[in-house]
Parts: sequence; C-alpha cells; structure tokens
Amino acid sequence: MDFLKDTSYAIAKMRMKYDEMDEKTVYKKGMRKGVKKGVKQGMVQGIIKGKISLLKELLRQKWELTESDEKELDSLNEAEVNQIVQVLNRINTSEDLHEQLKKLSDSKHEAENITQLSYTHD
Repeated sequence: MDFLKDTSYAIAKMRMKYDEMDEKTVYKKGMRKGVKKGVKQGMVQGIIKGKISLLKELLRQKWELTESDEKELDSLNEAEVNQIVQVLNRINTSEDLHEQLKKLSDSKHEAENITQLSYTHD
C-alpha cells in the first residue's frame, strides 16, 4: 500500500513540475509576442512622429509655428498627416493650416455620424 502512495505522490510531483515548465514556456512565448508587438507599435509611432516632425519643419520654412499649431499637428494620426502633406502646397499661412485641419476634423465627424446612423437603422 505504501508503494502505491509513494508512486502516486511521485507522479503528482512530476505533473506539478511539468505544469510549472509549461507555464514558464507559455509565459516566455507571451513575453516574446508582447515584445514583438510593442516594437512594431513603437516603430509605427516613430514613423508617424517622424512624419509630423518633417511636416512641422516644412511649415516652419513658410512661417513661425505657434504652440497651438504644434499641438494640433502632434495630435494628427497617420492618415491625417498624409492628407495634410497632399495639400501642403496650398498651405502658406497659419490660417490655411487651420482651415485644412478643420476640413479634416469635419470629415472625421461626418464619417462618425454616418457610422452612428447606420448602426441606429440596423
């Protein structure tokens, strides 16, 4: 009888050890995936910040940017930055910039309203 208890105990200990090893393996894999995802997100954010910095520099060549101009530019996402770059030759003053940013904001709100309407009709 003692032999069976000892064997059962030994098997339980081995299972615990293997479960612990599996947990560590899963944890390590999760950490690697998290790091890769974080690096990708960081790279994307870095690219966007680089585009915004370049855009600011190009606009500074035309006029001196105010602090509010810089804050507005910093808040843009990648698609908005790309849209501003496409009309860059039409932006010669701070007012032109604000007009373009307002157009972006208006189109963004319009798209949100359309999305909300489509959900209410369903």
